[in-house]
Amino acid sequence: MSNEEVTGFAGRVEHLELQHIIQIACLAGIYATIVVRRGNQKGYIYIRNGQIVHAAVGGWSGQEAVNEMVGWRIGRFVLKRGIAENVPRTLNANSTSVILEATRILDERLAETELEDSESRSRRGSIKSLQISEGGAAELLALITNHRRRKEWKARLIDISRILVAAVAAGTAAYAGFKQKDKIAGYLQCIVTKPVVRVRAASPVVIPAGPFYYQDGHIIALPEFNIDVTEVTVAQYAEFLAAVGESHEYDHPDQPAGKSHWNRQWDQFYEAAAGQGELEGVKININFPAVFVDWFDAYAYARWRGRRLPTEQEWEKAARGTSGQRYPWGSDERVDAANIYRGDPRQKWSLPGAYVFDKSPYGVLDMAGNVSEWTCSVDSSGNPVIRGGNFGNISADTTRRITNQRSVTLSDRIGFRTVSSP
Repeated sequence: MSNEEVTGFAGRVEHLELQHIIQIACLAGIYATIVVRRGNQKGYIYIRNGQIVHAAVGGWSGQEAVNEMVGWRIGRFVLKRGIAENVPRTLNANSTSVILEATRILDERLAETELEDSESRSRRGSIKSLQISEGGAAELLALITNHRRRKEWKARLIDISRILVAAVAAGTAAYAGFKQKDKIAGYLQCIVTKPVVRVRAASPVVIPAGPFYYQDGHIIALPEFNIDVTEVTVAQYAEFLAAVGESHEYDHPDQPAGKSHWNRQWDQFYEAAAGQGELEGVKININFPAVFVDWFDAYAYARWRGRRLPTEQEWEKAARGTSGQRYPWGSDERVDAANIYRGDPRQKWSLPGAYVFDKSPYGVLDMAGNVSEWTCSVDSSGNPVIRGGNFGNISADTTRRITNQRSVTLSDRIGFRTVSSP
């Protein structure tokens, strides 16, 4: 456990403990980050003024992430004071609804297990609900008290004390309180905002070693590498922001001092996507490509994932293959094959794979259109080279290069994807 995680209260997630810890933090109205671990898995729950605003774990965010962590049943947690100011909001329902929904999902999973395994029935009969010692309860209460000193919170703190004492004394009592799924199912359908289903990212595509035609016919050879099938999505970049916060651990050494990986345009884009709303006349969601991300942001994200940005040579080979074709689909222009400008100024972003012909010989999507992409290569002025077409230009030619754009450029036409070498 790192030093930054020991401030607050640490304990063990056992059976149904986690949802109680979340509930207690919400009742107290504190600002807190709950870091949850199970083996090598790590998740985050962010509570602002008593409301769960965001959760992230693995490939999930929002309600799905809470469901996943509550379902772990064993592991460890750390409750830390405070959250980063710009944590994205993926949860809009009240915290009670979020916890009840997660518990309902857990109930369903346990019920399925019961049908498959008769032994689980006896195990559930002896579930221990909240495994907190009296000392642990006092420490958690002290943390809450430090955050809410006003007199009007005294009654609520007393209620929290009663919750803790009752949970320690009678293990199954708290669990029984959540066992009302039949009564609350209809209610939850009305009050819980169902997030758009997040599309699971496909495994990166391997681009084999060997020569290919680069630009206007110059043959070069590259070693093997793998590349993301799609551009990094809103959901993926939001997960990075939630995990990293204000840390500079993954930043490029030349990143300007004081620069954040958040910005106003991204916040606006994310808010519309998370709410499945419209921006500039286009209805978007969290599966759309992340834009308003500058080169330093893309670099840090790639490092966080243990990957990197592609060179422009790698990008081009992944887009056009080895035969020298200028478009992902072949050697000739094809109308409406990619998301590029066709005379409608309202045309903007599209979901990955929406243009079925914009698929490279290796199966990599949207390299001719949708949004252009950062690479790690630089032009003669020292600025990053941007590759690929976008919804605002008229060319789908994969040899197209964009230069003279500064590293701090924020654009609705520029996204990125990552690569890795064996």
